[in-house]
Amino acid sequence: MSEIGLPTRVLTPSLGGLYTFAAPLENGGTAPGQIPAKLMRSLYRCEKLTRHTRLYGVVACPVAHSKSPQIHNRAFQARRLDSVYLPFLVSPAHLSDWMKFAAAQPVFGFSVTIPHKQRILRYLDFIDPQARRIGAVNTVWRKAGKWRGTNTDTEGVLKPLSRHLRLARSSVLLAGYGGAARAAAIALSDASARITITGRNNQSAQSLARTINGEAVTLKQAAQNHYDVLIHATPLGMFPRTGECLFPDRLPASIVFDMVYHPLETPLLKLAKSRGIPVITGLEMFVQQGARQFEIWTGKPAPESEMLKVVEHELRKRSEASPKEPAPSNGRVKKS
Repeated sequence: MSEIGLPTRVLTPSLGGLYTFAAPLENGGTAPGQIPAKLMRSLYRCEKLTRHTRLYGVVACPVAHSKSPQIHNRAFQARRLDSVYLPFLVSPAHLSDWMKFAAAQPVFGFSVTIPHKQRILRYLDFIDPQARRIGAVNTVWRKAGKWRGTNTDTEGVLKPLSRHLRLARSSVLLAGYGGAARAAAIALSDASARITITGRNNQSAQSLARTINGEAVTLKQAAQNHYDVLIHATPLGMFPRTGECLFPDRLPASIVFDMVYHPLETPLLKLAKSRGIPVITGLEMFVQQGARQFEIWTGKPAPESEMLKVVEHELRKRSEASPKEPAPSNGRVKKS
């Protein structure tokens, strides 16, 4: 029952259950975690799963908002793989229980997100050196009975950027100092880019800058300079704070990369487009990191166009259904 029971509702038929619970209408069920029958059949293919189906999923708390099931299940279908990707609601107190459960089931890999990216390291047998430097893992897989971990957020940053410029010796302004920003900073440092960190908390920016032998500047200083790329890695512009922008006046870069992907077009991206500045969306990063996960788990090339198409469709539906938040009257960042 409840949201935590969603995976068992999907898997019951594959384990010999005569029936399972689903909602007849698309607008929700009669209890938390009960999903529409149409979704049960189309996204999770519950009637086609067997005891031999490989299990994958995303481990998070909360987890219902995740779009990873859409991109990975579509990828499994496109490559005709007997696999399913499920949302696993795992609280911080139950992460060790999850690992015991996964070891006893045909779980071959899983994504890791908030709040487990750091905590998961203690349960892994092998960790990619770059992921260990980042201090966070977002991808886990099982090989030869051992749990292995890496961080594909780095691929989500490097691959879209490399389509626009040569990373070595390029100047990058990174706005933010959280987990995603740290992954981007280390990946770009390894690619020999020149990195400057900025944000509202200059002390936090300086701390990340020291990690990569980069530079830290205030937001005011950053806005007065010019860089090859601006990477935005803060929650500003993300739903429900869709009216906020860290650089409301001058964009100090030739390319703008916003890691936020809900909404699809943030105030930062709208501003960049209005000024003819090339943009990279957070959706590109999301799909690229997911594509790398798929390749690690299956050994097959990811159907990137299919993955992009399905998540873009889902986000557009969500955007149309979401209430709009008006932008601040002066166009500036609201104080939090």
